[in-house]
Amino acid sequence: MHDPMEDLLDVRDDIDRAAQRFERAAARRTDTEGSDPDGVVTVAVTAEGRLTAVRVRAGWEATVDAESLGGAVLAAVADAGASAARAWGAGLAEELDEPRPMTRPLPGVAGSLAEGLDEVTDRETLVRSEPATLEAMATLLEQMLGELDEVVEEVQQVGSRTVEGRAAGSDVVVTLSGAAAVTGVTIGPRAAERHAANISRLVMEAYADALAKVAEHGVEQVLDRSVFGELHRLSTDPLALADRLRAR
Repeated sequence: MHDPMEDLLDVRDDIDRAAQRFERAAARRTDTEGSDPDGVVTVAVTAEGRLTAVRVRAGWEATVDAESLGGAVLAAVADAGASAARAWGAGLAEELDEPRPMTRPLPGVAGSLAEGLDEVTDRETLVRSEPATLEAMATLLEQMLGELDEVVEEVQQVGSRTVEGRAAGSDVVVTLSGAAAVTGVTIGPRAAERHAANISRLVMEAYADALAKVAEHGVEQVLDRSVFGELHRLSTDPLALADRLRAR
C-alpha cells in the first residue's frame, strides 16, 4: 500500500535542496557599484540593495545640466541594481550546475518550543486545562482571521507608499517607494551650485532621512503590533505560550 507520507517527505527534500541552492547563490552576493551612462555619478549599493555611497564627479556640469543631475544619480542606482541582478543570476546558474546538495536533516526537538512547552507543563495539567486551552486556541485563531485582512491591507499600503527624505537646509530630496527602493532624486539649484563632494553628501543625508521614515512605519512594524507579531514572540517563550493557551 502506498504511503502518502513518502510523497510528502520527497517534496520536503526537493524544497530543501532548492532552498540550499538559493541560499548559496544569495551568499555569493557582494556590494555593487553602478554609474549613469555619462559617468557623472557613481554609487555603491550593498547586497541587500541599500545605498552606501554616492560620488558626483568633479566638473559634472560640463557633461549634464543641473536639472539632469538627480536623474543621473537615479540612473546610477538602476545600473547598480541591474549589475546585482546579473550577479545573482550568474551565481544561481553556477549553483544549478553543481551536483545536487545533500538533504539537510529535519530539525530536532532539542532546544525547540515543543521541548520548552514539555518542560513547563505536565500531563495532569494539560488534561485539567484542555477545555480552556482549546478555547484559548480558538480565540487566538479568530483573532488571526479577524486581523488578517487589516494586516494585509496595511502591508500593501507600505508596499505602494512613497516617502521623501530631505537633507537639512538644502533642496535635495530622495524619494523611496515600497521596501526602500530609490525611485526619485531631486537636486535643486542651490545644491547644484555646491562642490561635487558636498552634493554627494547631501544626497546621502536625504537618503538616510527617507530610510528613517520608512523604518518608522515599515512592514516589520505592521506585523510586530499585530497578532502575528505576538505569535512570533510567543514562539520563543514557552512560558508565555503556555500561559496564553492556559496550559499551566
